[in-house]
Amino acid sequence: MSPNIRQSGSLLFRLGRWCASHTRVVVACWLLVLVAAGALVPKFSDSLTGSSLNVSGSQSARAEQLLQEEFSGGITEDAAVVIDSMSRPVTDSQVKRVVAAASSLLREHPGVVRVQDPYTAPDGTQISRDGRTALVLVGLSGEERSRQNMVPKLQAVLDNVATDEVTVHLTGSSALNAAVVEQEDKDLARAESIGLPVALLVLLLAFGTLVAAGLPLLLGVAALVTAFGALGALSYLTSFDVFVQAVVTMLGLALGIDYCLFVVTRFREELRSSRGADMREVVGATMATAGKAVLFSGTTVLISVAGLLLVRAPVFRSMALGVMVAVAVMLVLALTLLPAVLAMCGTRINRLAVPGMKKAAGPTPGQESRWERWTHVVMRHPLAIGATALAALLLAASPALGLRLGFDVGADAVADAPAGAGYATVAQKFAPGAATPIQAVLQADRPINSESLAALDRLAARVKAHPQVAGVESVTELLRARYGAIDSPSLQRLQQDAGPTLNRLLAVDGASTTLTIYSKYGPDNERSIELVRWLRSQAAPPGTSIHVGGLTAQTIDVADEIDRATPWVLAAILGASFVLLLLAFRSLVLAATAIAMNLLSVGAAFGLLTWVFQQGAGESLLDFSSKGFIQAYLPLLTFVVLFGLSMDYEVFLISRMKEEWDRHRNNERAITAGVTHTAKVITAAAAIMVVVFAAFMITRVVEVKQMGFALAVAVLIDATLIRVVLVPALMKVLGSANWWLPRGIDRYLPKVDLAEMGPVPDGARTEAGRVRPASADIEPPR
Repeated sequence: MSPNIRQSGSLLFRLGRWCASHTRVVVACWLLVLVAAGALVPKFSDSLTGSSLNVSGSQSARAEQLLQEEFSGGITEDAAVVIDSMSRPVTDSQVKRVVAAASSLLREHPGVVRVQDPYTAPDGTQISRDGRTALVLVGLSGEERSRQNMVPKLQAVLDNVATDEVTVHLTGSSALNAAVVEQEDKDLARAESIGLPVALLVLLLAFGTLVAAGLPLLLGVAALVTAFGALGALSYLTSFDVFVQAVVTMLGLALGIDYCLFVVTRFREELRSSRGADMREVVGATMATAGKAVLFSGTTVLISVAGLLLVRAPVFRSMALGVMVAVAVMLVLALTLLPAVLAMCGTRINRLAVPGMKKAAGPTPGQESRWERWTHVVMRHPLAIGATALAALLLAASPALGLRLGFDVGADAVADAPAGAGYATVAQKFAPGAATPIQAVLQADRPINSESLAALDRLAARVKAHPQVAGVESVTELLRARYGAIDSPSLQRLQQDAGPTLNRLLAVDGASTTLTIYSKYGPDNERSIELVRWLRSQAAPPGTSIHVGGLTAQTIDVADEIDRATPWVLAAILGASFVLLLLAFRSLVLAATAIAMNLLSVGAAFGLLTWVFQQGAGESLLDFSSKGFIQAYLPLLTFVVLFGLSMDYEVFLISRMKEEWDRHRNNERAITAGVTHTAKVITAAAAIMVVVFAAFMITRVVEVKQMGFALAVAVLIDATLIRVVLVPALMKVLGSANWWLPRGIDRYLPKVDLAEMGPVPDGARTEAGRVRPASADIEPPR
């Protein structure tokens, strides 16, 4: 038996041994879990909503709440039905019949509380200048999820009245969101079909046998199915943003395969050094070493992602919950099902060797010696090589100084869908903001009278005169159009005659009212954002407060919330990560430099993300059109995920170095052993992550494309410039200071042992069996 198998007191050793002793029970339980999870996956898919930009307590959230609670019918979103003909004017009888039929069917549909005929609109604002397109403005009620679920049903109804010469497309915020969800489903399936086969090829190169290579892939897919099933169960309580599906798919595959890769690699090492040993002991030793590192790494990812819960926006909390569930599922699978499967495979894990890959199937002294030689090169010239790597990273990070945030509604990604086609037609023939108007809700403490009507009319006139406004709907405009007067008697008359038309303009209690503002620009345009900020700066009539909502207002609110929450999120993540690293490495210097290394890799990834997607350097290669900004919620989410992922490689690398330092107290030997022992598995793991993440760059949805790029680039940088260049160079320069920990801190710091190798030699232990301190300032915990 190998001397490595000396971890019988370890909880993970006992767990691994138990799973290896009860393989049938463990596998049977997991099969039941997988069946149940598979049944719940459709529930998760059905619960997905488009990217919600609501922020708790924000102006836009308050505006939507008032629209739903105080106005009859509860209009919470204005949408548009685009009726277009290439060959007939809207005055043609056939087009009129389509408009009439569409309007009639919409009025009968539940959830539609207002339909405005284009032929009766003032000033012909709902008919295009070329006379071939008409807009039927539609008011939708209900919460975001119910509106999005309603959209496909409405489009199906409208498809029934369309003809060969007249198209009928529903567009607006919910319609675009529903189309993005559908497009993302197609994109993810395509990305998986590319990423999984390439990941298998990388695993074959790393392991050399089909059994060993296929196991991480199968268990990675199992982890993904289980994670989606768990999220499906949670969907009965909450809805999930569509982006959660993409993030969980990316991380589920990458982390699931990576964690299994680390454990399988360790298991094969144990098999080679423990010939004839009890298989349960071999599995137990594997879980006590690699399993412990996986648990620590996964916990670090969980803590990092939990920082998103500090952001008061459902989109972030939805993503945090989704990723945390996925990572937790992966950890449970890696610590229970994987050891049982390894015990069932035993030595058969090295079967079905791929011709020409015998070195990968067994020990790899040649590969290790190359890494060893490379490490010696770095340590001979640490300042020159380290400075060169640092300069390259800072150069890559520099574009991030000009990072701008915005929100792309996703119309380009769904240009072929009815919502995208309708949105493009509106942008071309009307004001682009007509499909997603701005809603200003004026809340008063008493019913409107002649005086407040006059003040409201002055406000509406100022708004209408703004150079970026294409049109305004208000109760005063309606009074002027119908009665030629703006006073209380005319309002009372309107309340008796107007019906549904007035419901969206005046609250039930007669106190609050709305202004519906149509911007000349799209909701994600900088000028529309400036318009909303201007609207919010306007003085409301006396006794009235103004709340500006709509998609553009939500974009502003979520950006402001990100600015508020980012320092708190970063402080929480950096602080928690520092404490965890201090526990793992028992060194203030290593914990601090690990944080710095992670920040460098994330900063470089952000710089390249800005250069490619904001500045447009990769438009032709990656098939997108730059909007001049990065999706608003992406940088913070990406930072959290990347910071957690970077810790994986840091833990595996430094824990091996620390073990060698504890044995021999030789800094250069520790660095060399750490890189030599882990470089191959880190390179293979990074290659798999890069392949999986890069596969998502083929998607049409811009935020998925951006996320895939950022993750792939960050992992590539982390596993190359950071882990095998900058880290060994910096540690060589710092020397024995790497391992410094003040005596007072060490005395009270709990011990977390992440050793990946065998026992420490007797000469390095005290009489009590503890590891002998490496310096006078470092003592074992008491």
